[in-house]
Amino acid sequence: MRIGIFTDTYIPEVNGVVAVLKMMISELMREGHEVYVFCPSHPERDDSSTEIYGFPSFKFIFYKGMRVALPYNRNALRIIPSLDIIHSQDPGSIGLLGLWASKRYNIPHIHTYHGLYMAYRRYLPRVIRPTRGMVKSISRLLCNRCDAVIAPSNQMKFELESYGITRSIYALPFGVDEEEFSHEIKWNIRTALNIPTEDLLLYVGRLGEEKNLGFLLRSFRRLLSLRSGARLIIAGDGPQRQYLERYAMSLGISESVNFTGFLKRRDLIDLYKQAIFVFASKTETQGLVIVEAMMAGSAVVAVGIMGPRDIISSGKTGILVSENEDEFAQACNRLLQNGDERQRIGKAAREWACSQSSRVSTKRLLDIYACCEGGSRLNL
Repeated sequence: MRIGIFTDTYIPEVNGVVAVLKMMISELMREGHEVYVFCPSHPERDDSSTEIYGFPSFKFIFYKGMRVALPYNRNALRIIPSLDIIHSQDPGSIGLLGLWASKRYNIPHIHTYHGLYMAYRRYLPRVIRPTRGMVKSISRLLCNRCDAVIAPSNQMKFELESYGITRSIYALPFGVDEEEFSHEIKWNIRTALNIPTEDLLLYVGRLGEEKNLGFLLRSFRRLLSLRSGARLIIAGDGPQRQYLERYAMSLGISESVNFTGFLKRRDLIDLYKQAIFVFASKTETQGLVIVEAMMAGSAVVAVGIMGPRDIISSGKTGILVSENEDEFAQACNRLLQNGDERQRIGKAAREWACSQSSRVSTKRLLDIYACCEGGSRLNL
């Protein structure tokens, strides 16, 4: 099968969509399929590969790290008619190119609705910011012109159904590579950063307003009143980093919080294995970093809204709490105090993650492709 991935974000950008795409493409190629990526060009990426078609692009001034593409590339336009499946990843210019191509050449089109775009309106100036009703209308207009829609969680599927989308919507959270997480720890964060305590919490992800990190810092301040030696590691970067560093200082907790920026993949996986993973986002359609933490055997504490509700069985594979600082801090303290419970939850979390690995997810994805090619509906 010749599969076209149409995406407005791709390597070397670092985000959940790119992480999913890297795994998806690797697994599809392992299954013997030809995969072609249509994406914005990037000055730090070599597009000489015959599998990547970069379109002229420029920086998106309202959202750091993203680019806007001009959807014209002669070589790409030559190969698109030969595709068997078009799989678009977002509603940007490249995603819309995929929609046009599917109609122009009668190619089955699957769209993955990765983000809760309602929450990202805040990055646009008010003068051009769409209303919530406009976001619903645009989403409905796009998705109802596809052959099928993939939602990263059941919670996101329910959200899309509330928009009036009538096409088949499949809830398909994408797993991670089990083999990548199977090695022993080599990078010890306590030695590297001279951290004397065993009480480590970890957040991994984009440092943006939508991640609710102010709440996380305030919850950590409450935890420090219970366990003064605790340390919070924040791995990642984004537009709020400087603000969050200042905010931690204003809360009087800066000496207990480490901002590491982006880490090497191998080091990040080692870090997952050495800490309790904490997650406060309320807009996550899946929360791939939660799945990564679970695959590493980490116990997770998360706000039980949107994607985490699908991933975590509270008390069994993690702990879900409301958006309450005391409740969040108490859940973290509970796991720090009780090593047996922490190990039990971590073990159950890894077992769940292995059952939902990237290989398993890809086989389900291929079933969706096959049904769209045949014009039928799949029960997932």
